[in-house]
Amino acid sequence: MNKAIRWLTLLALSGIAGCATPRMPEMKSAIGVPDGQINYPPVSTRGMALLMPGKTTFTAGEKTAVTLSVANNGQKAVTIAEWYSNESDNLIIMVQPWLTGMKEPDPDNWIELSFDLKKPVMHYPMTLLPGNRAMVSKELPFIEKLQVSPGMARRFFIKAKTNLKSLPLESEVISIQVVSKKPKKER
Repeated sequence: MNKAIRWLTLLALSGIAGCATPRMPEMKSAIGVPDGQINYPPVSTRGMALLMPGKTTFTAGEKTAVTLSVANNGQKAVTIAEWYSNESDNLIIMVQPWLTGMKEPDPDNWIELSFDLKKPVMHYPMTLLPGNRAMVSKELPFIEKLQVSPGMARRFFIKAKTNLKSLPLESEVISIQVVSKKPKKER
């Protein structure tokens, strides 16, 4: 009997020792990092692009936003560790009025549309697989405040750049047109 108890105890102990659960790896990608805490390593811009929207006509006096995309056109996944948790903080929009006689923007007259970063300013890593894009909406507040005479339009040059030290991308310059509001039909 004593031998049977020892045998059962030995089996039980060996079973417990064999069932140890492995330690889970730390999830570093789920932990936000406050702004200014880390110097992020540079991200290769090879295959990366910042693309402007297809829509180029907007209505004066209306709340307006454009959707831009950070695209990975390369062959490898790209991880951007510096990515802001508030998506719109990742991009900066630059604008310039298209004055009569201009054929291209003046490189010294860009106006940066600046916004306060959403608090707390946190960074989370984002990985873009090949062929994927991160879509970011950015407001154009000057259009809501703009007044255009009936039947007329105003034109602007516009471009965007990343607000990331580790990934300096800039879009091509496009032109947009802001038209007057259509008059309300009388009933």
